[in-house]
Amino acid sequence: MMRNIAFKIILILIVVALCLWALYPPSEKIRLGKDLRGGVSLVYSVKMPEDAQREDVLAQVIDVLQLRVNPQGVLDISMQPQGLDRIEVVMPLPSPEVRELQKAYKGQLQELLDLSRLNPGQLEQALDAGNALEQFGGDPDQADVIGSRYSRIRELQRVHDMARDSRQQLQEALAAGKDVQEIERYERSIATAEVMQERIQQQLLLETLDDARLMRALGLDRGQAKQSTSADGTPLVDEQGNPVMELSARMVEIDSIKSEFPHLAGRVDELIIAHDAYIERRTGLDDPEDLKRLLQGAGVLEFRIAVANAKPEGVNPAIMREQLVERGPLNTDSNVAAWFKVNDLKQWYDGEEQLAILQANPESYFASQRGLIAAEYEDEIYLLLYTTPTKSMTHEDGSRWSLQSANRIVDEMGRPAVSFSLDPAGGLLMSKLTGPHQQAQMAIVLDGQVYSAPTLQSRIASRGQITGNFSDDEISYLIRVLAAGSLEARLSAEPISTSILGPSIGADNLKRGLEAVLLSVIVTAIIMIIYYFFAGVVADIALCINALFVFGVMAMIDGTFTLPGLAGIALTIGMAVDANVLIYERIREEMVNYKENLRNAIRLGYQKATSAIIDGNITNLIVCFVLYKVAATEVKGFALTLSLGVLGTLFTTLFVTRVVFALYTEGFKARSLPMLPTVIPAIHRLLEPRINWISLRPFFLGFSLILAVASLVLFFSRGRDILETEFRGGVSLTMMTRDAEPGEVAGPDGHLMISRGLVEERIRQIGRDNPDDPILSELANAIVLTVGTTNQDMEASGFQVKVANPPQATDDQNISGPIEEAIVNQFESELDVIQPVEFAGIDDSDHTRFTYSLDGDRLGDALSLEQINTPIGDFRGGVGILVEDIAPSVALDEVVQRIDRMRNQPDYSSTLGRDIEVVGVEPGPTQGTWSSVAVMVYDPDVNAFDVELDTWDRELASKEWDLVSKAFKQKASLEQVSSFSPRVAENLAASAIVAIILSLLGMLAYIWIRFGSLRYSVCTIMALLFNVSVCLGALALSTMVANHAFGRTLLIEEFRIDLNVVAGLLTIIGYSLNDTIVILDRVRENRGKLNYAGAQTVNSAINQTFSRTVLTSGTTIVTALILFVLGGTGIRPFAFTFLVGLIAATYSSVAIAAPLVYSRFHDRQAPRADEDEDTVDVVAVGS
Repeated sequence: MMRNIAFKIILILIVVALCLWALYPPSEKIRLGKDLRGGVSLVYSVKMPEDAQREDVLAQVIDVLQLRVNPQGVLDISMQPQGLDRIEVVMPLPSPEVRELQKAYKGQLQELLDLSRLNPGQLEQALDAGNALEQFGGDPDQADVIGSRYSRIRELQRVHDMARDSRQQLQEALAAGKDVQEIERYERSIATAEVMQERIQQQLLLETLDDARLMRALGLDRGQAKQSTSADGTPLVDEQGNPVMELSARMVEIDSIKSEFPHLAGRVDELIIAHDAYIERRTGLDDPEDLKRLLQGAGVLEFRIAVANAKPEGVNPAIMREQLVERGPLNTDSNVAAWFKVNDLKQWYDGEEQLAILQANPESYFASQRGLIAAEYEDEIYLLLYTTPTKSMTHEDGSRWSLQSANRIVDEMGRPAVSFSLDPAGGLLMSKLTGPHQQAQMAIVLDGQVYSAPTLQSRIASRGQITGNFSDDEISYLIRVLAAGSLEARLSAEPISTSILGPSIGADNLKRGLEAVLLSVIVTAIIMIIYYFFAGVVADIALCINALFVFGVMAMIDGTFTLPGLAGIALTIGMAVDANVLIYERIREEMVNYKENLRNAIRLGYQKATSAIIDGNITNLIVCFVLYKVAATEVKGFALTLSLGVLGTLFTTLFVTRVVFALYTEGFKARSLPMLPTVIPAIHRLLEPRINWISLRPFFLGFSLILAVASLVLFFSRGRDILETEFRGGVSLTMMTRDAEPGEVAGPDGHLMISRGLVEERIRQIGRDNPDDPILSELANAIVLTVGTTNQDMEASGFQVKVANPPQATDDQNISGPIEEAIVNQFESELDVIQPVEFAGIDDSDHTRFTYSLDGDRLGDALSLEQINTPIGDFRGGVGILVEDIAPSVALDEVVQRIDRMRNQPDYSSTLGRDIEVVGVEPGPTQGTWSSVAVMVYDPDVNAFDVELDTWDRELASKEWDLVSKAFKQKASLEQVSSFSPRVAENLAASAIVAIILSLLGMLAYIWIRFGSLRYSVCTIMALLFNVSVCLGALALSTMVANHAFGRTLLIEEFRIDLNVVAGLLTIIGYSLNDTIVILDRVRENRGKLNYAGAQTVNSAINQTFSRTVLTSGTTIVTALILFVLGGTGIRPFAFTFLVGLIAATYSSVAIAAPLVYSRFHDRQAPRADEDEDTVDVVAVGS
């Protein structure tokens, strides 16, 4: 026996160890949803033909979007289908920790660049002052290193001082009338020193660290070092036989930088550490608007004729390769061709032999195997493609064409191939492109990268085929790429649903949710110990293992914890407690009532309680299954954690605790199991009443009917107002105030406090002022709730604004944008957000009207503005951008911040490292602000004096105008924004109704089968309907008391039905069913082989389970109460629904479900012989 127990203990320890291993370290293994860490959820509709393979189309769209938004796969941006015509994109927002890491990295980067830069003017001033060595010398330890910056600055200072001294001596000699020879000697000395100074100074200036180069190096692949191989693939070793390791592309470039700037080597290493720490913790983009912009810009498909290696018309490959190495792929001088990066090398070779040749010499491989011109730059392969209009098909000239479809087919030879079709405009352009270039190779380019280059066998018009010896993976690859060409036509212009939650709100939700769950666990554990003594300790151990099981399995499957998921954990605690209470009460019953010894009592207790435990948990699994299939993402988190909790409850309650009690009785030879009711018999008698519940049935049913009808009347009287925005369509946003200034009312967090009534009045006034605007007019009926701490005067620092959709709103209509803009404008001075600004040429794509070449001495001369005397200086050869009529006016620092923020976005990564300076042109009405500014930008690789004018215009002027204009137009999101189009609202409402109906049907069928009688199912459903009705009535009642002192004291808010409330209702359905099943299971046991339940049978069942009902309901209600009080506003609607439902469920299981299974007809017809057996235990109460 003990050997068997030992095996079971080892099994339990293995499970615990696996869960601990899966959880370590918890900071990395536990994933939080956007409602706990802040994040954005965007739902886009995808248009497709009626006969399309919808699942395949959605998969293609998701692949393309992932390539665009997250090409390296390092960001935590998930995309998943929603139904058959929508996709949801979910991305976390940076946490305070990530923002601090970003700040540290940016600070170290700037310090390093400042140390490396040598401004000619500043260097000259330092030389004149004699402190150039202190300012620009770098590490003094490099003083004796030949060629170090320190030694060269020291030499520069020496020759500068020598030239200065010689000039002074020359002046003195001239004044003293010295002879010509002495004067000539001084002049030669001056000339020699100046030549030396010029030479050293030029070398130092040319060796300045380029920030763009540094940031590109940091962004290169950090792959592990691998052993070098010869051309034939043989691993290389050194003279000692040690393997010769090949550094990654990143380390090669970093070592190159260190060798050029040895005095900065330590700083570079520190920067690498800061950069990697930031990148490792960074899980998303910095702002939701950045994600929207990237999604809207995805899938730019182009077709370009490749430059043939055999006949490179109009191109000198050698010069192009030289310029690629020196300037990068964007800055070559050719007007007819350019370099384009190869997306995936796996598509360009067959087998390991070709791969070895490609890696050894990419230029030779592409020339011999593909007939293409290739070159290598920063460990990437580039191909040379034509850029002229006659040899390319792009959107650059404003042509509007798109790919309609891309499908897998079989060609005439039975090989897999790809068929694609273009719209009429695209067919015409394709015909013009392919007709003159048959037998040439046409590259397929997506977002500037080459994906394939098939040979043109004939002219192609609206339909074409790509054939060859393709594998299935290659076919899928081509289809995915071509599908991007139709993405712009398929994806809705704006998301039909938007949900944004700022990291501060997410952190508050997490903190409050964890505190509530932790406290509920502690309180429950204490209650169990006080009531059950040693058995309570065993139950608490089981609770801990259960929680560990849930978290461990979630870590194993990479599951995400959401706010409702925390509620699921809290409910798991209640269900686990109930399972233990069922067993313990059975054990106590066997020991006290039937005088069984401890060993037999434990065996019988588990045996008799198992059926009720399994029934109750299976019904919860039914609810979880339905929720996971039809609910929204956050509610799925609830279903997942509760499902794991149910499995963990069955494992810990029926296995772990059984093993502990076996060890207790067999190993420690225990013969008693004291509990509070056995120690204090009065408690035992109190928890086993002798009440005739059946005699109270008329009163219970009448009262229940009145309460249910009243609740439903109250609920329906609210109309659509009872529904949250996700069910009726509309916008919900949360705005947080700025830090309070001296003299203003400040909250505990230091933010400005404003009256809720004043906020609501100002927002509604916007609607009244715009009666003809179909969107803004809805603000006249806006609902405003406080968020976070609210004082007695109903002042708060956070407010949630809810606005319904206009009556005629469409799915494609952007509702949230105008509403968010109007509210931000109204509360501009009270909020801390960056707003978009208007300026001349805001939507003008012709950049030539606003950009100027910087080729003079004064900025005013370049811009034709005489009043601007700012020198161009080191920006000569760059571009000047004039931004006029800015409204509202902006400060220069704000302009710099806007531009820097935009430049750090992925789609502007090629512009990183460019120098900028912002100069005020026209002052604004507010002191320190400007209504017109000039932006000077300089890139040493795209200098107007070194590259062709077309290249300068395309790569510098055009891109910088696009960047600067977007920086001014870019808006920052509020703390939380959610919008739901009419169709999304209808779908969510329908899915909620379907979830409830399917749950009821599933549980109805299970109970019918389990109890063998439809009567039990109907009685259970009646109790469930009562519980749901009471919950709905309480939700409707909440708005009537929320704004009164009584309601505020009870923390009651204006609760409405949202996804969390639906989860709460389904939870109550599951819990209520579990509560009812416990009593009905005892009814079934008491009735024996009879096919009906008499009055005595029902009364006994209720009385016998009364102690379990009180204890389980009590502990679970305490858990719900803690969630409600401490869980915060995010979880409070769920907790309120759960709390009300718990009270209703406890009542209905005793007063509705159990009495309804009583069969008066069969009871009257039954023999009376058994009535005398136990009538003493039933005392009539009432009439």
